[in-house]
Amino acid sequence: MKRVLNPRPVAFLAFFLVVGIAAAYYLGLPGVFSLPAWILCGILFGILFFKQKKQMFPVLYLFAFFLGAFLFQMQFHTDFSGFDPNRIYRIEGYVSDRSKMEAETHTYLLTDVKIGGKNFGKKVILYSPDILEYGDTVVTEGEVAPPSPPRNPGDFDETMYLAGKGAGFSLYRASLDVEGNELSWYQYPFLLREKLAEKMNGIFSQESAPIAKAMFLGIKDEISQETRDSFSKTGIAHILAISGLHVAILSYAFNFMLKKLKAERRVRFTLNIVILILYATLTGFAPSILRAVLMTIFVIIGRWKFSKRDTLVFLSAALIFTLLGNTTQLFLPGLLMSYGVVFGILCLNPPLMRLFRKIHLDKAKVDAPLATSLSATTSVFPMTAYFFNNVALAAPLANFFAIPLAGIIVLFSGIGTVVSLGIPQAGRILAFPAEISIRGLTWLNEQIAQSSFGFIEVNGFPVWACIAVLAVIFLCSDYMLIKRRTKALMVGVLTGAILFAGIAAVPSVPLRVVILDVGTGDAIHVSAEGKDYLIDNGGNLQYSNISNYAEKNGIVFDGIIVTNDRTKNLKQLAADSRIKTLYVPENYQAKEYDTQYPVKEYTLYDKIELNENIFLENVGADGKYQSLVLRYRGEAVCLFAQTMPEYLEFEGPVSVLKPAGGGRKGSVTEELLIKTEPQYAVISVKENNKKGLPDSTVLSLLQKEAIRLFVTSEDGAVTILVNGQGDIQIQTEKRVVQ
Repeated sequence: MKRVLNPRPVAFLAFFLVVGIAAAYYLGLPGVFSLPAWILCGILFGILFFKQKKQMFPVLYLFAFFLGAFLFQMQFHTDFSGFDPNRIYRIEGYVSDRSKMEAETHTYLLTDVKIGGKNFGKKVILYSPDILEYGDTVVTEGEVAPPSPPRNPGDFDETMYLAGKGAGFSLYRASLDVEGNELSWYQYPFLLREKLAEKMNGIFSQESAPIAKAMFLGIKDEISQETRDSFSKTGIAHILAISGLHVAILSYAFNFMLKKLKAERRVRFTLNIVILILYATLTGFAPSILRAVLMTIFVIIGRWKFSKRDTLVFLSAALIFTLLGNTTQLFLPGLLMSYGVVFGILCLNPPLMRLFRKIHLDKAKVDAPLATSLSATTSVFPMTAYFFNNVALAAPLANFFAIPLAGIIVLFSGIGTVVSLGIPQAGRILAFPAEISIRGLTWLNEQIAQSSFGFIEVNGFPVWACIAVLAVIFLCSDYMLIKRRTKALMVGVLTGAILFAGIAAVPSVPLRVVILDVGTGDAIHVSAEGKDYLIDNGGNLQYSNISNYAEKNGIVFDGIIVTNDRTKNLKQLAADSRIKTLYVPENYQAKEYDTQYPVKEYTLYDKIELNENIFLENVGADGKYQSLVLRYRGEAVCLFAQTMPEYLEFEGPVSVLKPAGGGRKGSVTEELLIKTEPQYAVISVKENNKKGLPDSTVLSLLQKEAIRLFVTSEDGAVTILVNGQGDIQIQTEKRVVQ
């Protein structure tokens, strides 16, 4: 039987470690199962290794799988069972790192945390307007509560973010007590990082400094959201964070210089490693830079000491060491893009170079940069689709310019910044090539982003599609030792299967209703065959944050339907140009920003047509609120009861009932349930609200009639999907109900 894959135990170890971590997250593989399985595989591997049996390798891979699952469970989950959520605890911690010092609220990382005098075992993220110094021991009092899971589609995953920092929960305090200060040895590089950042403000323009600091020091907090969005649209968001590609370019340039100076091989590699370690130290061991440096050092050592091994082996070894330190990094864009770009280049560069030489692109000296650009684009596009909700059509062109410019920016930013510590004027001169490169990069990016072929929005790009794309990339590589025709056939079949599965996985859903978790008030997103509408927009501005939901999901509302005499939170949506038309009741009190879009008035019994087959009907008014029923092909799908039952002028069955006022007393009556015959009920209410909603009598009535209840405070956003036959499926952030 012919070999189809080179033997690479280290690469397989990395693969099974990654699969084990993914299984623990997506399948919920419990720690009580993975720990004994990991120990058992370890013992079995030791026996087989001692006896020199070939079966030891499959056992070793299983060992890596269960190790990844167990470590993820340990690092991702925090045990809050010993804490009373209503109790105030004394919280003490050591300021080990800080960031966002230019903002009104600063961010601190607390280690050696003690809660109620007991060791917590994890770090805590502290947000405070107070200016704290490295090494401060701070004391405060507060509640200890687990982080909130995502409430709405596209929401920020606080649990994963905290786990990526090694933290258990976050805490905001307006004032703190400082009980002492003692710098630790590892904090001196952090102080140096801040000093370098300060110098960069002096040698770069105000517009270029944030990008230079991100690309050389790994400080990304100062980059504006507008710049981030622009770079993600063109598929070069990975340029704004130090990756293995940037560091590899620098390492190659330094090695090339030493070659010209006729330095011997051992000296070149040793100095290269020393320079990379110094670079990581200068930048305060920023996670993105540490990953990239570790990856490059492994590759250098591999080429120096193990020349017969290919780069994929050492990339895999670096990934193993990176993930063992923190498995949750696997689900963050930084690590995936950093390793993904290098993986794509390793797999696709050789076959692309051969292709370009056949068509004589090497004569124009564009074969290498074009191959690198296409390789990086292909490997990064599924990640940008998943994390940033877009596929950059212009990414190959953008990467063609961005990759070499990134090397210049990092190299001359570093030289200029280090020199500026002693001679500021000389540092400014040496950093000038980086300044020009940043300006050129941003200008080119803006032109490409504004072009008609810049990008397309993709919402809900699935994880399985990301994995499938990476599988196709690997199949195309020289690592698969099979005939080219066979390989081409396999790639074609797999690509076709991916496209077919993708099309089949997208249900024909002409109507989609998302009852958002906005706490007080209501906000209902209705998607009607490609058009988007919003019914109300929540109550409390900070908690509701509809503008953030619209931005993250790339939504411009064709219409916003207001059901009360006044409304909040439209100001930001109007400022972002996310409202095309506003529908208001007769008693609506106009706002100053209503002049920015057409305003249409509706009254009782009026119908608001959302689509040819979908419309809203006003079925109740009490002088302040309006109740609406959503119909699809004449059938009532949802009754949004904003008024109490006595004001409802609606009869007939409805699939979903949303009671008024967060399920307050009297919002559901036996008469209402008899008239509407709902299968489901959805109550929009804030968690642990002071009014004790939903009311117990309402819950009893719904339970008595065997109506399936969803509450946003417990389930997060509730999504109602209606297919072409009118069948309903309900999803939440936690479960699916047929």
